[in-house]
Amino acid sequence: MTLEFLAIDYRHPAFSVAMLLLFVAAVAILNHLVVASRKKRQERKLARFMSGFDWAGGGKDYKALLTSQPDSFNSLMLLADIYFKSAQYAESIHIYLALLDMTADKSLRIEAMTRLGGSYHRAGFYQRSRDILLESLKLKARNQEALELLLIIYEQTKEYNRALEVIDALEEFGLDYAKERSFLKVKAVENDPFLSGEKKEATLMELQKEDPRLFAAVFEYVLTHNPKNVWRVIDADRVGDALDLFWRMPEAYFDESEALKYPLLRELYTAKGRLSAASESAIFEFDALIKLGDEKAIADLTFEYRCPRCAASFPMRFSRCPNCHRAEIAQVKPVLIKNAKGDKTDYDVSANFY
Repeated sequence: MTLEFLAIDYRHPAFSVAMLLLFVAAVAILNHLVVASRKKRQERKLARFMSGFDWAGGGKDYKALLTSQPDSFNSLMLLADIYFKSAQYAESIHIYLALLDMTADKSLRIEAMTRLGGSYHRAGFYQRSRDILLESLKLKARNQEALELLLIIYEQTKEYNRALEVIDALEEFGLDYAKERSFLKVKAVENDPFLSGEKKEATLMELQKEDPRLFAAVFEYVLTHNPKNVWRVIDADRVGDALDLFWRMPEAYFDESEALKYPLLRELYTAKGRLSAASESAIFEFDALIKLGDEKAIADLTFEYRCPRCAASFPMRFSRCPNCHRAEIAQVKPVLIKNAKGDKTDYDVSANFY
């Protein structure tokens, strides 16, 4: 009789509801314990990780300030940003390390870690920057700022395949990184130790067909490594991207019949004195040298490279602007100089060349 009573209770709807509630409560408690345990392990792991970044206790004063004034986090973050922008990276690093040591808030830690990675990068500590950024991505995988900085670091350390993996992650934000991907593919091919020179050249030429913006990079590689093929990669629409490379091309690789095919090259090589195929040029520096005629030996050209995004100028060619860090095709600007040994003074552009 008792067993029948128990069987009836077991089948009762109230018993099923009670068991369900008990199960839900047990799962919730277990999940809370797991989350709390995981958080503690993560905090201990982060503390051990960050202990390797302390710069001789340089952040003690900032830690003391945070201890006495816990609400000073934002003020110190602003101060660190000021130090960063004024290139005082060591001081900004001390502040970010202190902030990380004194806050348990996840979002604040992610922000401080990302900024710390930027400071280490600017200070030239690429490995430390990479390590801290990777750690920040464990806390928040969708951190665009950290990913973009990590992309630059991998490019600077010539880890091009890893950089391409970062681009895959960045494109999940719906942004266009086609230009960066193209440039990185070129660099990956150029630095691949397992590819022969012939295979590298063939692969680069295929990449150029897919993306004509790569012309200058491919042209420079072929000119450096296999100059007899250099005229095979010419893109008539992109000649202006490589004026400096054409100007500096050794005469042994100059092909008059090929140069005459391109109006801009006719002007360039007339200005240089290798041709007599142009009487003027829309480019002032070329036009000035053409007008000098037999006296053109008194002048020469050098080149500067301008970022089309931020307008900063640099003395060396780049595919990523050193100032704004965006992937850009450098705008090549010729500059007249006196052709005197050891004299690189800009030529007086007000001189009468006519």
